[in-house]
Amino acid sequence: MLKFIALLLLLATAGSAQAQTKAFINRKTKSFSLVANIREDHQIFGYAAPDIHAKKLILFSVFTNDVKDNPYYCPLGAYYQTSDLPAGDDIRFVSASNGFVKLNYVTSSQHATPFYIKQVFASFE
Repeated sequence: MLKFIALLLLLATAGSAQAQTKAFINRKTKSFSLVANIREDHQIFGYAAPDIHAKKLILFSVFTNDVKDNPYYCPLGAYYQTSDLPAGDDIRFVSASNGFVKLNYVTSSQHATPFYIKQVFASFE
């Protein structure tokens, strides 16, 4: 009986689990894109170094409380998805190693700022 109840609890929680949105990196063009999906959570920080304790430079999140007024004070901003970046700004793939993906945030004036996201949040196409 106890095993049956445990199985029911496992099935109940597994059915309500939400998927994690991933960003896509085009291997050919090196472009980085993330499309928000309200049915899939995402909160992806970009760090100044390949370390989750490094300074947070940018945030992509499905949560309005994370994006509105940039409450984490990320210098590169807080966005729902990459299409929300300022006109002319872009994000490009640089490299991947040790569980992180290195990206460059490139402004319309061609100034590039490197940042890192955890590799689990990126998918190569």
